[in-house]
Amino acid sequence: MLRKVLAFITFAIILSWQTVIAQDVQKEENKKLQLTPYGFVKGDMFYVTDGVYSFANPNNDYILAPQFASGSGQSAISFTGQHTRLGLKSTVGNKVKVGGLVEIDFFGGPADANTKIRLRQGYASIATGGFEARFGQQWDLFSPNIPNTVNTNGNMWYNGNMGFRRGQIQLSYKWNLEKINPMLQIAFAEGAQESIGLGKDNISGQPMIQARLSGKFDDKYTVGVYYVNAAFKEKYTPAIPPNDHFKFNTTGFGVDFNLPFDKYFSLVGEINSGTNLANANIFSAAGNFFYFGTSDQTRIDFDRKNTGFWLNASSNVSEMFQVILGYGMDKNTSKKFITGNIQSNSTFYADLIFPIKHQFSITLEIGNISTKIVESINNDHKVDKTKTNNATVIALSGKVAF
Repeated sequence: MLRKVLAFITFAIILSWQTVIAQDVQKEENKKLQLTPYGFVKGDMFYVTDGVYSFANPNNDYILAPQFASGSGQSAISFTGQHTRLGLKSTVGNKVKVGGLVEIDFFGGPADANTKIRLRQGYASIATGGFEARFGQQWDLFSPNIPNTVNTNGNMWYNGNMGFRRGQIQLSYKWNLEKINPMLQIAFAEGAQESIGLGKDNISGQPMIQARLSGKFDDKYTVGVYYVNAAFKEKYTPAIPPNDHFKFNTTGFGVDFNLPFDKYFSLVGEINSGTNLANANIFSAAGNFFYFGTSDQTRIDFDRKNTGFWLNASSNVSEMFQVILGYGMDKNTSKKFITGNIQSNSTFYADLIFPIKHQFSITLEIGNISTKIVESINNDHKVDKTKTNNATVIALSGKVAF
């Protein structure tokens, strides 16, 4: 019912907004969008003292993404330029502003010299007054902040930073008040089939809904609250009762903040919690919803619940030296576990950044990833015994921005 109400409200806004835009369009000369390039070229070296999920799992072999310590006890090193990012963006118009953005980077296995082009963002936008509508692929409203880390391919996924990019229609309205600028955003977005990923069919036939309410104080400090809901339907499997399709949901909420107190001290981070977030390609360490049948033909459901937190503290010590300290964690708060589940995942790191000349900088990053795995459970599916995997990660990066 909530989705239907939101859909009707959205269509009403679009229709009323179309009338306003049509009146302004007649008064304004047509102009062509001229896209301006931006981005950076980046080269990285990564070294890990022990096994990291990225290197150990061939299905997730991107450099340090996802960030789990695998416990293999095997060190690894890689060199890559795949974190290079290129984009085009522009806005044209006065009363009616039309915009466009296309952004790509590259991905592949560690040290792969034949990386593939990947679309990060690509959307068209139109705005008038405080309203804006975007159509295309862009970042989630859920967990919208991005950590300051060398690992731009994985950020702090599975360590409290959970947002991803996906196709969506996003509507927003911003109020310009004296001391605070509130903004309301809502998105109807691509979900994900429970075990496949983005772009596959979700047979529930319902879009993911994300919403965020934020405020910018004194034209400087931003605090927001966000929410997500998605419905999934799983196809009937003859071996597992009941004899029908069944549904489950992804839900989550959180708080984000960006507090640049001054050039010597700035904080950015998030606190969030949810259920079955990983099913919607929102990166929780708790994993995907699952179930299994028992000998008496009943079904045991396993909702995956989690609580996450991450924080970056940064300081521009001088024009030639910057420092960043980061910490993130994601705890599996589910009521039931099976052997092999991740109970918690955490990371901390320190960056030393040396800006040199003409937007070129060198960064040294040292961090640690700690992953706690369930080794055994009791008859009630509670955790009985765990083991902890640790890996130290060292990164050296050179980057030039434009």
